[in-house]
This record gives sequence, structure tokens and C-alpha cells, in this order.
Amino acid sequence: MSAITLRQALGVLAKSSSFSVTTESHRQKDEFDKLKEQLFVKQEIETGLQRYLQFAKPGGVIFLCGSSGDGKSEILTRCKSDKRYQHKFSFHLDATHSFGPRQSAIDALNDLFDEHNQQACPLLIGINTGMLANFAREGAERHQVIRSTIDSFLSIKQEGSRPYQLANCSFFDFEHYPKFQFDENKHYSSFIKSLLINLTRNEDDNLFQFIFRSDELKKPNLTEVANFKLLCMPGIQDVLITQLFKARLIKDQFVTTRTLLDFLHHLLMGPGYLFDNLFTVAENDLIKKISDFDPARLHTYELDQFILRYELGLVDSDLDDFLTALEPLHIKFDRQCVKPGDASSLIRLFWLLQHESLGNNYHRKFSAFFNESLLERYSEIWHLHKNYTANSEQKKLLSRFYVFELIAGIQRYANRKAPELSMQKEEFFLGEFGGVKITAPVEVKPDWDTIRNKHTVHPTGFDVYLKVGETPLSPVYVGLNLFELLHKLNNGYRPNKYDKNSIVLLDELVELITEQAKSSSEIKFYDGGLRGYRAKVEDDMITISGMEG
Repeated sequence: MSAITLRQALGVLAKSSSFSVTTESHRQKDEFDKLKEQLFVKQEIETGLQRYLQFAKPGGVIFLCGSSGDGKSEILTRCKSDKRYQHKFSFHLDATHSFGPRQSAIDALNDLFDEHNQQACPLLIGINTGMLANFAREGAERHQVIRSTIDSFLSIKQEGSRPYQLANCSFFDFEHYPKFQFDENKHYSSFIKSLLINLTRNEDDNLFQFIFRSDELKKPNLTEVANFKLLCMPGIQDVLITQLFKARLIKDQFVTTRTLLDFLHHLLMGPGYLFDNLFTVAENDLIKKISDFDPARLHTYELDQFILRYELGLVDSDLDDFLTALEPLHIKFDRQCVKPGDASSLIRLFWLLQHESLGNNYHRKFSAFFNESLLERYSEIWHLHKNYTANSEQKKLLSRFYVFELIAGIQRYANRKAPELSMQKEEFFLGEFGGVKITAPVEVKPDWDTIRNKHTVHPTGFDVYLKVGETPLSPVYVGLNLFELLHKLNNGYRPNKYDKNSIVLLDELVELITEQAKSSSEIKFYDGGLRGYRAKVEDDMITISGMEG
């Protein structure tokens, strides 16, 4: 084992590795197989599938579906080699493959279902969601029942029971078993955390750790040695998981097991230190998304001053002591020969170490600029929706969000063309005609009964329910992007073209509210002068009165 270098051992993580896709094989297992097996973390979907297989009925078809690289073949290969299942089920590990060079994947599925009709064993199929849709569209007419069942599965938004079952078909979908979860203790992915522990745990039976120690003794200056040592720190693991969760929430980036392993390979084996590799554009989809969260792009007075002082080589004995404390981690910065980008690299390192104690903790001077307060507030509101039972404390906390963040943000956006309304509560801008701005009083409030009775949360966001007067509005999905935009609006931000997706939701919501406002018995006029006018309908009479500006 000691003949294997850390670079070779970490190669099993790469998507280009022969270990990135599991296939049936009868070859003799070697040390690299053991390394891959060590990374194994049982996913919730596999536990659910195995539980279901114990009671599967003869003649049924079970689809394990998802995206390329999420582990379908891995799970089915384990099931097929398990004595409990190998003689009780028929297996088709990958429905993107055919049985011959002149046969399409659709034809292969047609033949598979033809054979299955003559068998009693349940059929277990690993299939990409895209291929599932293709078969529903292009499969043979004789399999119309299966095609229609697939169509039903694809068209129904699953929020409740898993798996989805119809006729003799069952569907286990990776999207219904998310790898991330909102957690009040900021532990956003137990799956990724377990994977990182398997890779880095400091125990004698950890083959990766054994190889790392050997390389650290022989070649401590190797970059992968420094990177692996960093990745062993629990606080750094938590920072990385948070960034992956943000990529899921903000960039809508689905995280598959294969992409995740390749992401770790790039962090460890990329061209530089881990904290730079994280923001170095690579082929990996996760790196491409996370690069937008680069802390070196932050511009605060303190961070800008640090960069300036560092690049000018000004005396900073506390920083010198901190850099000395980095030496056991095999990380080196030469203050006598400052290279372009060194200051940015240090800021990334400070950010990565924000939950770790090191040396004189110089890096903690900047921790306040690296907090994830927006994500934490979003998680808090998500939990308030999830656990809402209408008790007084919950209602008080959730009311603050609805009144001071959601409704206030919507009103600021709706009234952005009418600065006269900045101090007017419950008043919405309707339009401008001949230089006169027209508004109407609108009472927007939370729909508490619906919030209590509806399923309001989703794996990556939550629904909000509002009423205009006593008229309920359609639910609006609040993702982290819209949540952030509301926060910015309440702090004086003016939206631009980069906010397009969130603006669409706000526009729809404002339109719903203003449509109700047009039915108001009262409207107001602002002509840009010091006075405004109010028109009110009472007893079939319209009265006009002046208002102080």
C-alpha cells in the first residue's frame, strides 16, 4: 500500500477515473477498489429502495431514476450482488445502454418490457430522467400502459409519499431525496459530511490517511499534502458544505455524487492551494458556480486596507506570526517576495479558516465579513414555516418577516417610481398619467390560516401566503435569490438586469396586488407639488379632498 502515492490514491475521485462509473466486473479487486469502497456513504434513497424491495410484488417494474452521475449504477450493482435480491429480481443497470451496436436504448427498453411480461420477477431499472421522458414519448405502442404511467410520474410534482406508485410501476427519484437540508445547527448536508469524514478521518484503518502520512513524511512540500491536511479540518469541511448548499439554492445546481467527488479531486489536486482551487475555473460544474462566491471579491475598508498593506510590504508582526503558524500545514507565503494574487489568496485562506483556531488567530479579525447571515436568516424563516402551529411566539416571529421584510420589500419595489410614497404604509403605486401619479390604499397581510394548513416548505425554499384585505392571493415561492433581493430592497437597493429571475416573481406578485387595489373605494393623486388629493366613493358620491404633502 505504501507504494501508492497520495496523488494516485486521490485519482479515484476524478470523473475521468475508471472508478467514476460502477459496472459489473469479475476482475480481481486491488487497493484502488478498497480506496473507493472506503468512501462509501449509504444514501437515504438506497435505504428506502432496499426496504421496498422486501415487499415488491411479482411482475412489478421499479425505476431508479435521476441525473447522470448520481449513483444509480452503484446502488443497483450492490443490489444485484446481494443474495437477498439477486435471484428475486431482474436487473437493467443503465437504460441509456442497448444490447447491441444496431439497437437504440429505446429499442432495448421495448425488448426488456417484452421479456418482462413473461416473467414473474419484478424488474429493477436504473434510468436517467431524460431517458424516461424519451421512452414515454417514443416507446412502442404495445407498452402504452407503462408510457402513460411514466407520463403521470413526470407530470405530478411529488411533495409527499416516496416512492411514487401507479399501476404496477414504482419510481424512486433522486430529486425526492435531497442531499441538503436546512438545519438550525448549520449542518446542511449529513451525506457530504459523512463522505468527507470517510476521506479524511484520522484513524489507522483509513487508507487515505495512511497514504497521506507516508507522503507527508517523504515529500511535505507537495501541494496535495497541504490541501489534504486542510480538508481534514472540520471547520473547513463545514465552510465547503455551506458553499455547495448556496450553489444549490442560488444557482439551482443539482449535486450528484460523481460531480461531488470530482469537485473534491479538483480542490485537492488542482494547480494551487485548496483555497485558490475552490475559485479557479475548471471543468467541474460545482467549481463554475461556486467561483461567484469568491471572498476575494468582497470590498470592505478593512479587507482593502489589508491588501494594500500586504502588497506594499508594510510591517505587520501579527501577520508574520500567523504565517509562521501556517508552516506545519505546509502552506507558505513569502513576504519578502510578494507575488501578484498573494493578498487575495490570504483573504481566501482567512475565509476558509473562519471556524478554526490557528496560531494567534489573525484570520479572525476578518470573520465578521465572511458570515452567512443571509443564509442563516433564510433557514430560520424556512423552519418557522415548516413548524408553524399558530402558537403566539411562532406567529410573532413569522409576522416580523411578513410585515418588515416581505410586504415592506414588495411595497418598496411596487412604489420605486413614486418616491413620494416612501413614508406611506399600505399605499401602492398604480400608474402615472400626465405627470400625475395615482395610488390606492392596500392592506396586504399574511394569510395565517393557509400558512398553518398548507404544506409551505420545499427542499430549497418555501411558499408565502398573503391576502389583500380578505382576498387570498396565489402562493409565491421564495427562493434564496428572491429572499436576498427583498433584503436589498429594504436597504435602498434598486434592481437591475442581473436580478431578472427574481424580478419576474415580484412583478407577478405586484400585479396581483394592484389588480385588487384597483377595486378600492379610494384613490390618491400626487402631482409632484406639495399637495396631493384624495378621491373617495361613499354612498354613490365621489368626494375630493386635499392632503398635506
